[in-house]
Amino acid sequence: MTYKIPYLNKALILSDFKRYWWVSALYTLVLMAYIPFSHLMKTIEMDSRNTLWIQETIDRTLNLSQDNFQAILICIVPVLLATLIFRYLQVDKSSVMMHSLPIKRSSHYVSHCFSGLVLLLIPAVLNCLILILLNYLTVLESFYTLPKIFIWLGFTTFFSVLFYSIAVFVGMFTGSSVAQIVFTYVVQILPVGIYVLVKFSLAQLLYGFADATNSLFIEDNHPLFWLLNGTSLRDLHTVGYFMTYILAAVMFLVLGWFVYKYRKLETAGDIIVFPVLYPVFKYGLTFCIMLVGGTYFCGVSRQSFPLLMFGYILGSVLGYFVAEILIHKSFKVLHFYKGYLCYSAVILILFGGISLDVFGFVNRVPNPEEVNKVYFGYNFEEWVYYEKEKNPDYLESRYGKGYFANNQPLFLESKENIAGITELQRHLIKERKKGEGQSRYIIYSLKNGGYIIRQYNINETDQNDAASLKPIYESVEYKKSRFPAIALRPDDIKLITLNDNRSSKRPVILTGETDIQELTELLENEIIKMSYEDMVSGKSGKDQYIRISVIDNKDKETNIQIQRSFTSLIKWLKNKGYYDRFALLLDDIESVELEKADRISNSKQAVIPKRVEIKEREVIEELFNVDPSTDYNSNTITVRFNIRNSSWEKQVNIDTAVSARLKGYFGELANN
Repeated sequence: MTYKIPYLNKALILSDFKRYWWVSALYTLVLMAYIPFSHLMKTIEMDSRNTLWIQETIDRTLNLSQDNFQAILICIVPVLLATLIFRYLQVDKSSVMMHSLPIKRSSHYVSHCFSGLVLLLIPAVLNCLILILLNYLTVLESFYTLPKIFIWLGFTTFFSVLFYSIAVFVGMFTGSSVAQIVFTYVVQILPVGIYVLVKFSLAQLLYGFADATNSLFIEDNHPLFWLLNGTSLRDLHTVGYFMTYILAAVMFLVLGWFVYKYRKLETAGDIIVFPVLYPVFKYGLTFCIMLVGGTYFCGVSRQSFPLLMFGYILGSVLGYFVAEILIHKSFKVLHFYKGYLCYSAVILILFGGISLDVFGFVNRVPNPEEVNKVYFGYNFEEWVYYEKEKNPDYLESRYGKGYFANNQPLFLESKENIAGITELQRHLIKERKKGEGQSRYIIYSLKNGGYIIRQYNINETDQNDAASLKPIYESVEYKKSRFPAIALRPDDIKLITLNDNRSSKRPVILTGETDIQELTELLENEIIKMSYEDMVSGKSGKDQYIRISVIDNKDKETNIQIQRSFTSLIKWLKNKGYYDRFALLLDDIESVELEKADRISNSKQAVIPKRVEIKEREVIEELFNVDPSTDYNSNTITVRFNIRNSSWEKQVNIDTAVSARLKGYFGELANN
């Protein structure tokens, strides 16, 4: 007596195997050549020098998120196979013929889904078995472990089944194979795309809107981002995450089953097979193309509001009438304009409400008494994992160990600084300057457990912004967060290295307790007494050539850039005799060359730089002390200091106030 599995029809399954075995076979051969065969080839010339390289290469091929080729295959093969398996639904004659057989629709659907899954998973299973054999029978046993192999199989199966289920589900709503492929990727990308485009639009309409808000949630939880962003899948996601998407895959297949039962045969060839979904498709496409148009024109025009509106209008018109053309299969669709007018009215009300800030988003500033702490930094991701997720280890896993030694998150908790931040926010709201200065986040952690997140461009050199920033920057709390060196304790320090980026001299290493004690005290005092102007000028890096590297007893390194304003510290280094041993001195410079390369339109013609050599000691000293330029334009020249065994360069603007003698050299360079 034979046992029959409900809904599975042997004839349909064998038919699919006969028709589409070549897809599975080709996929198997590609994986076999790319993984086990390539691994064997690498071991032919294996020796002690390339063992580490072989290990790293093998590990990358078994980690899907670090192997773009396999990731692309997993994104393509399941969708292609699902489209081929259900191809008969998209062709009139095939659809009628298949459904004229004495087989229930449920058996059709389940049998085809099953055969597609078998064809999809056989390549991964076969290659897994080959890897296991290689692990036992070849020298690759020193590179493989069974857990690595099974993890590779598990992730390959997980993503393949998920993308396959989405493609099957989408195929039930369309009568075109091309549309099925396109819509499958659209369904996966659309939520992220709409989210990004809406964020961009809100950032243009609402002053202070943080466009990075919650984007990390999507990056960390969307399957395509898992697969393509190069992040370790095992480190970031728990069993719960994967179970959620496994259930989602089952749900897609079950929903596809219900849709299949009610699908009409005569809809083969239609873009959308259910008329009730026409409005969803029409207005969804209109909205998406509208957002794309607005984002494009706003981006190319450097955030011009009129062009943003023009992009919205053009995109919505194109999107609406393209959707009508696809639905009605005709170019005569202008008489459907009333639907566009209704859409436009809704969008005008929506965007008008946002622009007028009817919800009070822009002007909302919390009472300092309601705030527990405030983040005042540049990295939204830093705030998310350090404060919201309470997972600072992730930042070190992503950016490397010792991240916090030189990147302490900037949180302020004192009443004075919280009040100062709220005053700064009120000033920024009043000024409403866009595109000037650096982008900064102001994120309030409220005592009721909520958050207020804002993002502004703040110009530290602007006189009005500086007035609000000065009391915050000059507070001890701010300096402790911005300069981790202030927390150094002599007892925790193993050694200190002194180095000058401009010089080829050997670094000076301090290990004596007295020197370490005195240097740390001086460093702390210098930071405490830093003025706002010192911090802003030093931030550009123009004074920061001398670096102090501190190695603690746990071999963790902290780097501190010494600024020109640290006069007491520099004096101490000179009195101790250390400064002359590692720093670039004026006497070390033999000559200076001024250089400016002409821009030549013909790319095949070599660029011969114009040079002027200077050997006058007074002029060399002046150039040595001139502040470098951070703006690179037609008035910027390269100043090369020729040292005994090396050279050092900096950029200088010829409009800088200098002596008449140096101006003469600038003129000579310009006239060459």
